[in-house]
Amino acid sequence: MVRLIKRSIVTISVVAVLAMAGLTANAEVLTYTENTNSANEMALGYPVPVPVDSMTAINGFRSYNFLKSHHEALALTHAEMTSIKVGTTHNGRDILAYQFGDANNTDVDGLVEPAFLVNGTIHAREWQSPEVVTELIEQIIERKADQGMIQYLLENTNIVIVPVLNVDGFLQTQRYPINVTNSPGTTTASTPNDKFAQPRDGRMRRKNMPGVDEILSTEADRLNGVDLNRNSLHFFGVQPDNSTPTSLIYGGVNPFSEPETQALLEAAKLAPESELRFYQDSHSFSRVLFVPQPNNPRLNAITQSVATKYQNTTLSQGANYFPVIDQVGSGIATTADYFAYEHLIPAWTLEIEPPQGFQGEPNGGAFYGGTGASHSGFIAPDSAIARIRDQLAPAQLLMFYHQAGPAYVKSVQIADTNDNLVYAAKWQTNGNSRSLNVTTDQVLTGGQQYKLWIQFSKPMRWRVNNNIAQYPGQSVTLSPNLSFSGNANNISFSRSLTSNNSNWQNQAGSALSGFASYMDDAIMLNFTMPSNVVVASSNGNTNFNLTINVQDFSGLALDANPATLVDWTNGAWTGYENTAGVQGDTGGSDNSYAIKVANNSLTLATGGGSSSGGGGGGGSSSWLLLLLLAGLGLKRRG
Repeated sequence: MVRLIKRSIVTISVVAVLAMAGLTANAEVLTYTENTNSANEMALGYPVPVPVDSMTAINGFRSYNFLKSHHEALALTHAEMTSIKVGTTHNGRDILAYQFGDANNTDVDGLVEPAFLVNGTIHAREWQSPEVVTELIEQIIERKADQGMIQYLLENTNIVIVPVLNVDGFLQTQRYPINVTNSPGTTTASTPNDKFAQPRDGRMRRKNMPGVDEILSTEADRLNGVDLNRNSLHFFGVQPDNSTPTSLIYGGVNPFSEPETQALLEAAKLAPESELRFYQDSHSFSRVLFVPQPNNPRLNAITQSVATKYQNTTLSQGANYFPVIDQVGSGIATTADYFAYEHLIPAWTLEIEPPQGFQGEPNGGAFYGGTGASHSGFIAPDSAIARIRDQLAPAQLLMFYHQAGPAYVKSVQIADTNDNLVYAAKWQTNGNSRSLNVTTDQVLTGGQQYKLWIQFSKPMRWRVNNNIAQYPGQSVTLSPNLSFSGNANNISFSRSLTSNNSNWQNQAGSALSGFASYMDDAIMLNFTMPSNVVVASSNGNTNFNLTINVQDFSGLALDANPATLVDWTNGAWTGYENTAGVQGDTGGSDNSYAIKVANNSLTLATGGGSSSGGGGGGGSSSWLLLLLLAGLGLKRRG
């Protein structure tokens, strides 16, 4: 049910309502309006949003009770989403986290799943936050059977989302959607700009509500509460006002003193903490990412890289969420600082729009054509939020996909023109390592046509209208890069295979006929085995190593050595090798698969004829040059 609240009704002064109830109004109540300025009114220049009772997304902001009902209904009707109580607020309300994944805690290889944590609405007045986080929830559920990115995430990762952490404070802001109490030190004679300069309660409450009643006119408690984003362990109390109870950034008596921040720690345990690879705390406003930088160069390089990918994705959606990088080793006790320093993972504070400083105006509302009234950046108009939700969801999902880890080549199969299997190999995961299990290993013939099928461990491509495309804002080589390489007569050779985007498989069918588990987790192509490789003798076979070089759609290269399992430890990837077999954070080409080719089908050094390769065989050499090189190779052996 949608209950639309008429603005003419909600603009009735809260003071008048309290007076009718027989209560004494002790504090001056200020009012945001669309167009009217007066002694205690401030015009935004656009309609003042009020919460709407709707369980579905609207062009506006939903009330907490209906957002919660929506989340709970999704959890009841979708096995992939679980509702978990992680704490209780000062005023006795449940704090809920939602866990997304399949029934087990392992990926399809039987390994412990990597995990991600997203927090929302730590500051009560930031209404953009619960809407953006709810959109993320909705997209995960709506696309859970997409046979691609989301299904892969649900089956191979653990996603934990807290839509509203500061429940008491958020309800207080929605209880008084147009009203605030005046800032400290002002009187009824002060100018409206002064009165609205530092509002503390009602629509502009930032902190939680220990010792705070829910009546706006109560004077004594309006400055109370703890800034939950200054209540973390690392850098606790470093800001001068952190220890002042009436300060807007009061950090509490000690780290994690508040039930809300304790609830966030409980949500992290669902991951569990040891498997966390990404954290985001969702705020407004400024349209930036505030990025902590511990003293860990590898972590910082990875974090800056994914932050740039995030920014590029938002740019493709018509916004620019650019990273603001902290100095190494600095911080202010935010939750992002905590997860970056404590768990050594990419973490940041997302500040949702409007951009601060738009046209030189720091308060934000001018971005929407408003007056730039005090604190108007926290009051985005109803007309903006649907666009904001849509702009940010792709970037948030890309972070999960990237931090799930690099792909590896799981399986290779080759068949002849009659679809008879001539080569088959697959990596088998056994505890903390993998072994390559070659089940078919026949000798292939140079110049003969074959079908090649390669399976990867994750969906590798993004599609738009069923066509291979760049993921929004990203830039990777879309077609696979394949070649055969090896050594004949002590001379190295390499022959490329022709491939293109059409080789990616978007139809189910498994080996040699479609994708394996997820759309675009496999490529398939017909090729001619190169014959233009010079050998000294027609006897025996020559090994052709299949080289596979491809990035996933977030830009991560392959794990070049699947034998060692990729994991996340001490702020960086482990078991992630490049082409040369060196562990690091870049990956490379996989050369694990050795294909035997009969020498009598290859070019003999003394054959006297020119060499040529069939389709996909790649380049050729002149007979004279090949003869000379082969002769040099023979001399070295002599």
